[in-house]
Amino acid sequence: MATTGAQNGTSIYVSMNPGGGMTQIGGQNSHSLTLNNGLIDITTKDSASYRELLVDEGTQSVDLTLDLTFNSESTFASLRAAAGSKADYPFQINMPAGNMAFTGMVASFADTSPDGDKLTASVSIQSTGTVTWY
Repeated sequence: MATTGAQNGTSIYVSMNPGGGMTQIGGQNSHSLTLNNGLIDITTKDSASYRELLVDEGTQSVDLTLDLTFNSESTFASLRAAAGSKADYPFQINMPAGNMAFTGMVASFADTSPDGDKLTASVSIQSTGTVTWY
């Protein structure tokens, strides 16, 4: 029996605009997307020992981690430059159920280059500003 609503992760990909237009980041193996809500605790002694949170308030953010096998020198160079520049860049995540766009900064770039094997990296991106779903 087919599972209704299941999605193939292969069809989800991340793009970046390092200057000159949005370009799909090459060599994506997987990514992890975390939507964060910095909730505000308003619990008092009157809360009957239960936590109370302030509705519709708090800081929202996106954390994105990419695991990559580099198949493009330009992808490697763009992400490495973004990590070194501390600048923000437009990112886009394309998903079958809808797309997400945000401006983000490369928080970390860790590459691994074993002898006789492929160059891989784990790249962490954090949002700054508004996140748009479309």
